[in-house]
Amino acid sequence: MGIPKTLKPESRNRDHMPGIFPEDMVREANQILNLLTTALSHNVDGKEAILELKRINYNWKQMEWIGWYFEHLLFTKITGTLGGTAGQTFGNTTFDYKKNYVWDFKAHPILTSNGTQNEPMILNDKEAVDLCIRQYNGIGFVIVYGYAVFDQTGQFKAWHDTLKGGHSEYERERIERGAPSRIRKSAFKIDHIEALFFNNSEELNRGITEGWITSFQEGMRNANGSPRRPKYAIKTLRAPDRIRPVNPVRLE
Repeated sequence: MGIPKTLKPESRNRDHMPGIFPEDMVREANQILNLLTTALSHNVDGKEAILELKRINYNWKQMEWIGWYFEHLLFTKITGTLGGTAGQTFGNTTFDYKKNYVWDFKAHPILTSNGTQNEPMILNDKEAVDLCIRQYNGIGFVIVYGYAVFDQTGQFKAWHDTLKGGHSEYERERIERGAPSRIRKSAFKIDHIEALFFNNSEELNRGITEGWITSFQEGMRNANGSPRRPKYAIKTLRAPDRIRPVNPVRLE
C-alpha cells in the first residue's frame, strides 16, 4: 500500500511535466510540500487533535475530526511560513488557502474500517470549483494521505460524546430510529502528501469522460426535501500524472 510505484517521491528537486503548469504555480506547490514534509508529525492522536480544535473553538464537535484538524493545521503551518490568506468564497464554499493560486486541503484515509480502498475522495461543491477555475486560473488540492485507526471498542466515541456534553440532536434522532452509529476514527498515521492541480474546466471534463472524476450527492435530497448541492469526487488511484505539478512526498 501507499504511494503507487509511478508516484514515488524521488527527491526534493521535483520536476513537473513541461508546458502544462505555470512555473509560478509549480514553485508554489513545491514550497507547500517541502514545508509540510518537515512541519507535520507522522502520527496524530484523535483526542489531542480534538482538544486543539476545542481550544480554538473550531468544529471540535464534528465526528470527522481528521478533515477539520488538517484544514486548521495546514493553514496555520503554511501561512505562518509562506504567507497567504484564506481562499475565495463562492456561495457557501470557502476554499482553504490562497497565495498566488487557490488551494483546498484534504485529509484522506487510504482504507475504510473494513480494509477496502477508500475511493472516491470527495472534493468540493461543483459550482464553486467551476467558478474558481474560471476566475482564478485553476484550483489545486493539497492532500494528506494516511491510515486511520478505528475506534473498534467505542471508547473514543464515548470520550468525545462526554466532551461535547452528551449526545447531539442528530445522535439522539439516530438512536430513536435505531440506525447504527458510524465507527469513529481515533488516530491517523500520515503516509504521504501530494498536490493536484486543475488548470481548466476541460481537464475536469476529461476526468469525467475517463472515469476518474465522478459526482457526489447528485440528485440527492436533504431530510426536508431540499436538493443537496452536487460535489466533485476523485478516484485518487486513477488520477493521471498530468494533474500532478510535482511529485508526492513522504514526511522526513
